[in-house]
Amino acid sequence: MTDGTVVWLTLLSGIALLVFLVALAVTLWSIQGSLERINMHAAKIFWGVRAIERETDGLRGGLPELRGTLTDVVGGTGVIAERLSSADRHLANAAEALSGPRG
Repeated sequence: MTDGTVVWLTLLSGIALLVFLVALAVTLWSIQGSLERINMHAAKIFWGVRAIERETDGLRGGLPELRGTLTDVVGGTGVIAERLSSADRHLANAAEALSGPRG
């Protein structure tokens, strides 16, 4: 190999290295921009979650009481349903007795 060839190969290797470094820098800059946009959206989501947590924080203390109240309501509606079906049967019997014999 001649000295001129070695110089050209060295020059071409240097240019290839510069092109590689520029491409790497452009790619990293693009990735950084994407990550900043993701970070911005994640920060908004995190802010919203914290706001929801603050707004619903008062519910923690009242949930056991609410559960007990709703359990009582369910039990009460069962009693009401029994009494209404009993009243329905009595009204059906009364209507049949008042309508007289069918003929």
